[in-house]
Amino acid sequence: MPAAALPENELSRQALLEALGILDTPPEDDYDDIVRIAAAVCRAPTATISLVDAGRQWFKARTGMAQEETPREISFCAHAILDPQDPLIVEDAAADPRFADNPLVTDNGFRFYAGAPIEAEGMPIGTVCVLDREPRSLTQQQVETLQALARQVARMIELRRASRLLRLHLREREWFATQLVRHEELLRAHAPSAAPSGVVDALTHLPSAATFLQTLASEVASRTDGSELQVARVEIDDLATLAEVHGAQGVDASLKALAALLRSGSVAEGRVARMGEGFALLMPMPLTRAVAQCVRLLELVGNPASGVPVTLSIGLATIGPAGAQDALDGAAQALARAKAIGGARIEVR
Repeated sequence: MPAAALPENELSRQALLEALGILDTPPEDDYDDIVRIAAAVCRAPTATISLVDAGRQWFKARTGMAQEETPREISFCAHAILDPQDPLIVEDAAADPRFADNPLVTDNGFRFYAGAPIEAEGMPIGTVCVLDREPRSLTQQQVETLQALARQVARMIELRRASRLLRLHLREREWFATQLVRHEELLRAHAPSAAPSGVVDALTHLPSAATFLQTLASEVASRTDGSELQVARVEIDDLATLAEVHGAQGVDASLKALAALLRSGSVAEGRVARMGEGFALLMPMPLTRAVAQCVRLLELVGNPASGVPVTLSIGLATIGPAGAQDALDGAAQALARAKAIGGARIEVR
C-alpha cells in the first residue's frame, strides 16, 4: 500500500495547521452540521471533516465513522491534499492500486471516496469527504456542493481563530486601560517616582518590558487550570549590519514592521511586548504549537513580500514550577544560543 507523498510545502503546511489551533478541539455543532449536509447531499453513509496532521488524520467532525482519527499512512485525504485545486474521486478503491490493500478498504469495507480539499492561507490542511461501501460516482452538482462545503469549513476555521484573537486583544485593551488609570492616579497624587516608567514603547507602541513583566506575573498567577504557557524572546539578526546598510531609520522601520506583524496575531498568537533589542511573546499554548507558530514567523519574516525582509532568532521556554522569571531567563539564554549559532533559527530551552 503506497502512502501518499508529502506535499512540497509540508513544513509550512504543518506549521499553519498547528497555528490554527483547531486540532484536538471538542465537537462543535457547526462542523457536525457540515458533515450531515455532505452525507445527505452525496447520499453517502459516511462523511468527515478530516485534518491531515503530521502522523495522523484527525476528524473534527464525522458521521458514520467510529474512529476519532486514523494513521496518516492509510489516509485517503493525505492523497487528496496533494492537488488542492481539484477534489479526489475514487469510484472503486478495491480496483485502485493506491488503495486496494488499504485497511480502510480491506478491513472497513470502504470502496468509494470523494474528498474536497480545505485550504487555509493557500495551503491544504484537510478535506470534507464522503465514503461508501459500494463503488459509485457523484454528479457534478454533488462534487460542486462538496467543494462549497470545504470552502465553508475553511472560513469557519479562520473565523474561529479571528474570534480567539479578538478575545485576546480585548483582554489586552482592558489591562492597558487599567494601567493608564493607575498611572494617572499616581500622577494626580504628586508621586511621579511611583508611577510606572513607561507603559508603552515609544517606537513600536507595544507594551514596554516593565509592562510585560507585570502581565506575565498576572497571567501566571491567574492560571489555575494547568494549561501551558510559553514565553519567547525574538530579535532581528545582526542589527549592526542593518544599521550600516540602511541607517537608524532603516532599523526603526524594520522594528516597527515586525512589531505590527507580531501585534496582528496573524502569525504568532499571544501577548507581545518590546523587550531589549527585540520583543517578548507570552503564548498560551502547548510547546509544540508555540514552536509551529515560531516556524511560521521565521518563514514569513524572511520573505520580502512580508515587508520585513530580515531574519530572526527566537528563544523559547515553558513557564514551569520555577516561575515566570526563570522561563524568561531561559528564553533569553535560548535566544543567545540561536544568535551564537548564526541566527535565523529557533532554540528551545
